[in-house]
Amino acid sequence: MKLYLLRRTVCAALCALMLIPTAFACVPHPYNEASLDPTEAVTEAPTEAVTGEPTEVPTEEPTEAPTEAPTEVPTEEPTAAPTDTPRPTPAPTAAPTDTPAPTRTPKPTATPTPKPTKTPKPTGTPKPTATPKPTSSGYVEPPHHPQPEHDSVPRLTSKSGRYSFYSDVNLFKVDNCAYEQSFYVDSAARKYAELINCAADALAGKTRVYSLIIPTKFGVILPDDIAAKIPGYVDTESKIQTAFSYMNSKVKKVACCHDLRLHRDEFVYFRTDHHWTALGAYYAYRAFCRAKGISHIKLTDRREVRFSGFLGSAWSISGKDHDLLPKENVYAYYPRGDVEMVVYDENGNGRVKPVISNVAGYMCFAGGDNPLTVFTNDSVSSGTLIIIKESFGNALLPLLADHYHKIYEIDYRYWKGNVIDLANEVGATDLVFANNFAIISSNSKIGQIAKIVK
Repeated sequence: MKLYLLRRTVCAALCALMLIPTAFACVPHPYNEASLDPTEAVTEAPTEAVTGEPTEVPTEEPTEAPTEAPTEVPTEEPTAAPTDTPRPTPAPTAAPTDTPAPTRTPKPTATPTPKPTKTPKPTGTPKPTATPKPTSSGYVEPPHHPQPEHDSVPRLTSKSGRYSFYSDVNLFKVDNCAYEQSFYVDSAARKYAELINCAADALAGKTRVYSLIIPTKFGVILPDDIAAKIPGYVDTESKIQTAFSYMNSKVKKVACCHDLRLHRDEFVYFRTDHHWTALGAYYAYRAFCRAKGISHIKLTDRREVRFSGFLGSAWSISGKDHDLLPKENVYAYYPRGDVEMVVYDENGNGRVKPVISNVAGYMCFAGGDNPLTVFTNDSVSSGTLIIIKESFGNALLPLLADHYHKIYEIDYRYWKGNVIDLANEVGATDLVFANNFAIISSNSKIGQIAKIVK
């Protein structure tokens, strides 16, 4: 019995010794997965994620390794490394250099932000122009927009208290502004009035005749201390009233001198030129509307354009006197309606031009001086105006064009024809004589006007 028990004990011990290697063989080797070093297995996956090259995830993993090494980097990582694939190069420790730029992400096309288009300038109040700054000479441009009227004519005083004439010309300067001295010849003013009376009589009952005598800057903005001492000073406003008194009751008188003098501290005349500015013309236009009994269109309700660097006729006549600097701005205002302007030369050849030209000077207004210029405004159904003028009248036309269907602008110095015949032919409702104060005292200019009236 003892011998039997000893055999069973020995057999059990031998069986136990035989099971020990089998138990150890069931424990997996830590590096058996894909035969890779753990650090290499970890860095491989991020490299794929950064490049972003895979386009879709496989639905199932390959069960067998490829039999030969691929020629390109696989787009998806196998679960078991191929047995004959060479060990991959370890990933660099620095950040990858092939990180895609932000532009690789396409911009959305569904709701693109459109490029803003140019907003049409309103016919209402335009964008205000910046207030001019003082120049190196200390000059500050007066306001070029209408200001509230003074209760009385404001006093102007020169800085220097002196004036000096240029040689051999009717031109003198005060500070940095040039003036032409005004004269008044009563006999010539009577002849001028007679011509207007003749037109009014011939067109009575058919065409209203207006007389607009435009003051020059000598009678408006000459400083009061200089006016008190300069020889032969002429009170322009009173002399215009005298000329009006020679015209009959059929003539409607447009008195604008006082309107301008109430605003003489604004930019109503150029310093380097003998003409008035668009603002000066505006005050005369406003006086005309008052005489005609219609409402005027405010200057601030029109589109404004500015041309800089202007030096006018006085600058040239003075021999380019540097005391007249700095250069000036020219402000112009478009009609509110869509106005077509045709300019005719002395041979009757017409050419369409813009009402406001892109010219840095007084010639920007209504195409400058031409024998005949015709304006057509289809937004106005009626009204035909004939205006007899010289260069001062040019700045009026862009303002008047909003009130007539047709305007015939005649420069009496170049036009050949008869204004009475023209008025009857076109059925003119209004005829305006718009000439500056110097013209009514010039026998030669009055003689030119007589040729087209009688």
